Amino acid sequence: MYNSGFEYNDCIAKGACSISPNISSMQEVMFSLLRQIAYYLIKLRTFDINKDEIIKDVITEIALIDAAKDLSEVQILNTFSKQYTNLLKCRKEYLKVCKEKGAPCEDLKSLIKFSPKTNLSSILKRGSREFIHKSKRFGFDKKYSAEILSNVIKSVCVNLISLYELNSVCSQAEYEVLTALNILNASRVSAEKIGLSTAALTKCDVELLNLIYKAQIKKYGNIEKSEVSFSTRPNKAIMVSGSNLEDLNMVLESVASTDIDVYTNGNLIVAHAFPYFKNSKNLRGHFGTGSFNTILDFATFPGAILLTKNEAQNIEYLYRGRLFTTDDIAPKGVVKIDNNDFRPLIESAQQAKGFAKGQERNSLYVGYDENVFEEMLDKIISANPDKIFIIGHSDLSMHQKDYFKKFFSLLPKSSRAISFSYNPEMDNVLTINLGNDYALLYSALHKIFNKIPITSDKLAFFLTKCDVSSLSNIINLKNNGAKNIFLSDCPPTVINPAVLRGFNKLFGIHTITNPKDDLELLNKY
Repeated sequence: MYNSGFEYNDCIAKGACSISPNISSMQEVMFSLLRQIAYYLIKLRTFDINKDEIIKDVITEIALIDAAKDLSEVQILNTFSKQYTNLLKCRKEYLKVCKEKGAPCEDLKSLIKFSPKTNLSSILKRGSREFIHKSKRFGFDKKYSAEILSNVIKSVCVNLISLYELNSVCSQAEYEVLTALNILNASRVSAEKIGLSTAALTKCDVELLNLIYKAQIKKYGNIEKSEVSFSTRPNKAIMVSGSNLEDLNMVLESVASTDIDVYTNGNLIVAHAFPYFKNSKNLRGHFGTGSFNTILDFATFPGAILLTKNEAQNIEYLYRGRLFTTDDIAPKGVVKIDNNDFRPLIESAQQAKGFAKGQERNSLYVGYDENVFEEMLDKIISANPDKIFIIGHSDLSMHQKDYFKKFFSLLPKSSRAISFSYNPEMDNVLTINLGNDYALLYSALHKIFNKIPITSDKLAFFLTKCDVSSLSNIINLKNNGAKNIFLSDCPPTVINPAVLRGFNKLFGIHTITNPKDDLELLNKY
């Protein structure tokens, strides 16, 4: 069982760290359904017909496909029904246009079929058959390449959803997603074709992060180095958990006429670096011990909790009654916020006991001053170090903290490090906290690579966060010439261990082991 990388996380709380076979089966069938929709969407594009709403439906479904474990059977069946209706609409329109224009039709041979009698059990059985069929289609080697492509598709869809939330779109990324899905429809496909599609998607992923960064800065201002309070005070409170800055914004607007305190949680710590949010009198600080500690944070918070939109949360084992979401489909036991009306959330916070005494905790800094950052980079370069380590990002588990405590104790004085996570408070280490905001991280990395080429033998990357975007980020680094990349263990709930082993071998990625051996390995290059 995986447990080395996380402390008090959702895996340990549940006592298991693997994806349920039932969940995997549901996801497999859904992916098959979405691939078939993509086939007809691409066919319709040849007639200059774009089904924008259905494209967004497909992308949204992929972005949230890992959240299926939190849905009821009725919600799961309704989701399948919605996508099946989309499939029938696209196919019907394609066949109609072909007939009207006298063009030859290329219909799919094995169309997925659902009926009012379709139940969850039949979907699970179909999922098992899909696994077997996929293994036969791709074979042992290409199967892992196809899994990697599917993972990158998810990452792009997650970033597309974030872009939609900022009232922007990227048609090229949408097209690449549809193209990649359609490649996986083929009965036979070369590893080269899968690889080219994967590379194209990773480029789109980086461009999406650039667009997200520009949209965030335009709306919320240039980030600044800001002190974030982790203390609480006696008062009624709301916690906003996730990554969606706009959901946080709407909550703050809704409570502006009250004295309710609002605390961020998880990835939303980065909100405190934006000038826009500093103007809110209700934003009190940040609550929580890390991005992975959903159960512990939620169970100890004495107020109402909002799960922001498009955020897969592990809430299956949490108590109910004070959880709310802005998602279109609310997980089991979670109250849905309709039409951005946050009155139920506010009422729940007022009825909850709130913080009785409050507690003083150490604060920390998030964000950075751009001019100071540039000066520090110049200082690193002028030192002409033997190695420059780029580390992060994300909050670290106790296991990872122990690793980097030892790592920095062994760090040669002739080396330098830029850490987006662990802060050893050393003169030869520049530490910057950007939470888990990939858009802000990539902006910082661009500044680094403008001064230190990514192809430099001096650079070594230690990636401490495993999530849906990890593989896409690594492929992007490798395709741009990065040489030394180390990746921490990934829980099976995020990346299949066999796929991860195949990925590491395919792209020449090192697994983080222990500081002494990892540093010695770098000395060989």
